[in-house]
Amino acid sequence: MKTFLLLLSLLVSGGPALLAEVDTGRPVSGTPYDRYLGPVRQVYARSGSNTPTLDEVRAQLRTARRFRYFFNKAEPYVPQDPAVTEAQQQGDCKAKSVWLANKMLDRNVRYVVGKAKPDSKMSHAWLLWSNGGEWLFLDPTMEFDVVNADGVAGRKLIIQYSYKGSTAYSHPSYKDYVK
Repeated sequence: MKTFLLLLSLLVSGGPALLAEVDTGRPVSGTPYDRYLGPVRQVYARSGSNTPTLDEVRAQLRTARRFRYFFNKAEPYVPQDPAVTEAQQQGDCKAKSVWLANKMLDRNVRYVVGKAKPDSKMSHAWLLWSNGGEWLFLDPTMEFDVVNADGVAGRKLIIQYSYKGSTAYSHPSYKDYVK
């Protein structure tokens, strides 16, 4: 009986966070970031039916994570070209994410803009990837390994917009977590 009451208490007090699933978004005609996504679109234009293995993605994620963090104040919203990121072994969250997407060349990976944590002041970029029916976050700026998206939904890596090929998605649950 005590266990049941404890579980009920947890569900009532933290239910939405405990039961959160990744919000895969709703297609929209545009987002405020569309005009900055030239390098993202170029990567998607080269993408095909490539389906990298989880181990291959993990290896590339670790490589990108080792790149030095460098924020280009002259172009704060535009991700640098993946070739520049690789040559300089540096980039910000946008650049590292686009570099990783370029290495994967999987049309099913999404480029994401959102918040690293609910109370973050700055936006953050990473990738969302479906592998075997499981949604994974690939954050080459802050993580050394893949992150199960359902396991952290609402607590970190909160998606506002995502992009897959020429389709943009809005993620309504963003407003539930970010005030």
